[in-house]
Amino acid sequence: MWDWRVRQGRPRIWLDDARMALLREKIRGKSAEEIEAMAGTSEPGLALTYLLTGNKDAGRLVIERTWQHGEKNGWQHMRTPALCYDWCHDLLSREEKARFRALFVEECCKRIAMRNVWRSFHFTMYKEAFNIGICAIALDPGDNFAGYILDFLKDRYRDAMHVFEEVFPDGEWPEGFDLKRGATGRALELLWALKTSTGDDLMATSSHMRNSVQYIIHCSKPDGLVYPGGDNDFPHLHDRDREMLLMLAAEFRDPYAQYFLNHCPSKTFLPNRQIIWKDLLWHDPSIPERPLDDIPRSRIFRGHGLIAARSAWGWDEEGRRLPASWVTFRCGRYFGQDTHYDNNHFEIYYKGELAIDSGRDDDDWGMERSASEVRKSQLFNYYRRSIAHNTILVEDNEEQAEMGVVSDGGQKELLYLDGVRNEPENFDMKEYLLEEKRMCHDWVATPGRWDAGEMLAYTGNNLFTYACGDATKAYSSQKMERFVRHFLFVHGDLVVVFDRVVATDPTYRKTWLLHSITQPRPRPDGAFEVAYNGGRLVCVPVLPEERRIEVVGGVGKEFLVGGIRYACGMKGSGRRKSPLHFGELPGAWRIEQCPSVPSEEDYFLNVFLLTDKGSTAVPEVTRIDDDARIGVAVVLPYQRRVSVSFARGASPSARLLIEERGSALFNDALPTTVVLEKGRIG
Repeated sequence: MWDWRVRQGRPRIWLDDARMALLREKIRGKSAEEIEAMAGTSEPGLALTYLLTGNKDAGRLVIERTWQHGEKNGWQHMRTPALCYDWCHDLLSREEKARFRALFVEECCKRIAMRNVWRSFHFTMYKEAFNIGICAIALDPGDNFAGYILDFLKDRYRDAMHVFEEVFPDGEWPEGFDLKRGATGRALELLWALKTSTGDDLMATSSHMRNSVQYIIHCSKPDGLVYPGGDNDFPHLHDRDREMLLMLAAEFRDPYAQYFLNHCPSKTFLPNRQIIWKDLLWHDPSIPERPLDDIPRSRIFRGHGLIAARSAWGWDEEGRRLPASWVTFRCGRYFGQDTHYDNNHFEIYYKGELAIDSGRDDDDWGMERSASEVRKSQLFNYYRRSIAHNTILVEDNEEQAEMGVVSDGGQKELLYLDGVRNEPENFDMKEYLLEEKRMCHDWVATPGRWDAGEMLAYTGNNLFTYACGDATKAYSSQKMERFVRHFLFVHGDLVVVFDRVVATDPTYRKTWLLHSITQPRPRPDGAFEVAYNGGRLVCVPVLPEERRIEVVGGVGKEFLVGGIRYACGMKGSGRRKSPLHFGELPGAWRIEQCPSVPSEEDYFLNVFLLTDKGSTAVPEVTRIDDDARIGVAVVLPYQRRVSVSFARGASPSARLLIEERGSALFNDALPTTVVLEKGRIG
């Protein structure tokens, strides 16, 4: 392990004798034209065509296109030149080989010199590590520069594997689903190249890599969109997710990854002529598949404090939305730039996005150094802030937020502390370059520094999912004494959210938030409902007894913060403007629910029923609380009754009874610790 002696033979990037034998088996009996169709028309596809058919025209075309593209657009990605050098090596003249080597040296040196890149908690490191690593593997094994690059990467990847295995063993990535593609995805590409070129397989014992299959599966919605938390430009299933699952299925012979690859119908996930070479290279039809129905419908990803649950597995079909709900709940630590201030935030999906993570990831990074510039930005004042999430605000008029952001009443701005940049950088490497106005932190030396939220309790099964999160530390201690949220999802159509919020001053206004794409519609009975696509959510507020409910939003008021109107995309005021990407649903509306009577301690209790869009059903809700507990009994439209109660005061606990047609399906106290799902690996 960690020897990294590159073997002599070629091809060696992602290919060794075993994989070449698998490829030859896959193309057995195929014509040259059929093989070319299987490989596609991209440069890697043409190079693979050359390897499998000996078509020199395809190989020479790869070489020509590689240089044409790089000289026109720059060398942001080194995969194609490295594959060209390795896979088409015997077509290159001595002069061409020297030209490629000079390119590799120049580009690798540029990347190594970008010292702020080499941080194990940030996806950019994995992108650039792949870029230089694949160049080193492509070069001749005796090349001194190649040895220098691999030695440089060893120290950084030792640190990176600690981050993967000791902080995120459950397979998530704290910068969000999209940036996981740049971290785990790029790491997988490099680790696979090291495996086939050196025989050193760092993936084999990695819990993070193995569990990444579960993260992708659980965080995907029936409509092909994905968990949008954190900074996320492309919140939909993507060919990069397909590539990860292909590599993971091949490495672990994972039957669930294989099933997802074989059956997911999302158009953005399916291969096309530019990326089909990845299926040819990695897909192994001999791997048995197992249906997703065999997986528990709920899963916790402990490093990030994220829970994802659903009522059924499957996908929407043409003209038909799957009658299944999907929810998430998050309460966890702060991890830096791309982390949002969203502790105790939840999302609800049923045949469409109903309770959403709102705002848009406008690319305003670079503006954060100027308070006057920051004040213009939807990204900094809304999208990342608590006000854009389904959580709680506590408004202290004296509170001043860092960076010059508008105070939203939400969780603390942590990217800067007293004007100094504040992020976890590496696990324990202690090499990151200390820049002006930037604190340099490694994870091991700063225990507890990033604790903003804690998942106190969790249990999940195919009947219900329950979680309890403590987000107290996420808020300024000057205003927040305690904020604990209980989140109960009874699989199918019922969600109950119970909050205890204790402020340091009874005059601080508390606001309970729920965001939606379409305008919420208040009902005469005090409930309100939201509909989108084929789904509907109806919310019955139970506590506080005396409350004000306000609908905020609409044209020009979508992202209102402190009386300031923000906009996103092409209408934004940030550094760069761009149209919304597919799957981005920034929303336009929110519910604000506030107690009418000032108090230090308030309880919020809300019951949600999920139905088809045309339904008029409203849950029958009865309060059942006493001096020690607060709860509700909910009668659902199909002879099911759910009774849940929560302890008053500082020690959170809950009890649940689920009855159907007079028989108890569950009747017990809910756990006060995190209980992992049955059958879980890692």
